[in-house]
Amino acid sequence: MSLPSEQAPKMSRRGLLASIPLAALTMMAAGGCQKSEPSQPSQPRPARRFGLAATGLDGGSVQRSQAAAQQLGKHLDVLTVYEAFAWERSLPTQVLDAATAAGCVPELTWEPWDPRAGKHQAAYTAGQIAGGRYDAYVRAWAEQAAAYDKPFRLRFAHEMNGDWYPWAVGSPGGSPQDYVAAYRRIRGIFDDVGAEQVEWVWCPNVIVNGNADAVSSCFPGVDVVDIVGVDGYNFGDRPGHQWTEPAELFGSTLALVARLGQGKPVWINEVGCGDQGGDKVRWITDFISWLEGTDVAGLIWFEVDGKPDAPDWRLTSSESTTAAAKTALASW
Repeated sequence: MSLPSEQAPKMSRRGLLASIPLAALTMMAAGGCQKSEPSQPSQPRPARRFGLAATGLDGGSVQRSQAAAQQLGKHLDVLTVYEAFAWERSLPTQVLDAATAAGCVPELTWEPWDPRAGKHQAAYTAGQIAGGRYDAYVRAWAEQAAAYDKPFRLRFAHEMNGDWYPWAVGSPGGSPQDYVAAYRRIRGIFDDVGAEQVEWVWCPNVIVNGNADAVSSCFPGVDVVDIVGVDGYNFGDRPGHQWTEPAELFGSTLALVARLGQGKPVWINEVGCGDQGGDKVRWITDFISWLEGTDVAGLIWFEVDGKPDAPDWRLTSSESTTAAAKTALASW
């Protein structure tokens, strides 16, 4: 069996798309980002944020996500959508406007690849990006963002510590040095044209096969990151995986990224739970309960049915999961 933290390629997950020594991590993992008991009463915690990730770059994705949030009894604070370099489209201001009008912050997950071409693509390695191959396209987005002049989040080249994306360090020709250079280059182009309202999200996958260094070596620096995120999925007992409890899945990685971020807000940017190999209702309840004991500032659930190629990750996949999530999220 694979290690509990191992994650499968995103192509299988979506179906529709796409240092710190280990000994120290072990000591931190027991509580993830758990806080020690304060000697004096602590200050009230700022309100935590809730969001959903959805496919589609149109008003329909906003409406579907709002409807799901309503089922869960939550205001939709953040909506995450996805865009690929290969489409060569302009900054999707239509969906940014629709999300903003709905009262939520839009987050664009910007993926340097062609989702139709498989996980290893020589044209989209981090080295190609760092070398300036896509500067003209990136600069066009940056100038459009500066002209748009409304806040949104940009999550560039996420899950870089795996091997299922061409920009990742585990892909052919990948390296942490190239990834850091690519991230900083993209951010620098936006800064150069004055797109100051963009919030930058750096988001690894949970630690893969015990390789914590693949996360820490890809951190581009606190000067170019505004939010530190983590993605993680409980695949259940699908081939190559096993049912994984929340603390086991996220604990070590949250501890690591909190250290790297040096006080930057920590988010769960993607999470989902399969429905084979365990009790999804209980997992949802346990996950949110466990998360409340951490310093995680926001939670974005991957509200996508990936079937037939991947699990139905949604909180609203059934009446029972919807009810459990609504109850658990009431205090979030």
